[in-house]
Amino acid sequence: MYKGQHLFIKKASGTYTHHGLGLSDDRVIHYSGLANDFVTEGVIEEISMDEFCEGKKVNIKPHLDRAFDFEETIIRAGLRLGETQYHILHNNCEHFVEWCITGKHQSDQSTRGKLLYSAGIGARALWGAKNPLGFVAGAAAGYAYIHHQGKQKIPDFKELEAEFERIMETKERLSY
Repeated sequence: MYKGQHLFIKKASGTYTHHGLGLSDDRVIHYSGLANDFVTEGVIEEISMDEFCEGKKVNIKPHLDRAFDFEETIIRAGLRLGETQYHILHNNCEHFVEWCITGKHQSDQSTRGKLLYSAGIGARALWGAKNPLGFVAGAAAGYAYIHHQGKQKIPDFKELEAEFERIMETKERLSY
């Protein structure tokens, strides 16, 4: 039921969600950054379903844009086991699962977070400058800053994609 599925649970009274990839009905691979606390460095790891859901309801996010079947998705997740490049806005648990399933490094939560952060910087600039252009300039500068900072936390996807292709080629040769 959960194998190769995009799983998520609601955290902090539903203010955000934590994402993982089902390996089986009782195992999950996830990016642990902020999953447990704000101190522990995030790592991509395999855990039990009980550890992942923490007694909360497990939801499945449907993917009509799935680029990889369930088995391929799990292989892709395995390529990133042990990775410690977590960043809340640029390389989080949702980015990880989306990349495994769709090949796209994306996170709806992260996009909303970046916009809110940028708007906050813009509002602060507006308050200080008393000028609507101050808001726009502050928001743009804030967005550019966090975007630049986050690029340092994004893995080398070219290398990961090449390794995935090598695995798939070997798998196809062995199936003859």
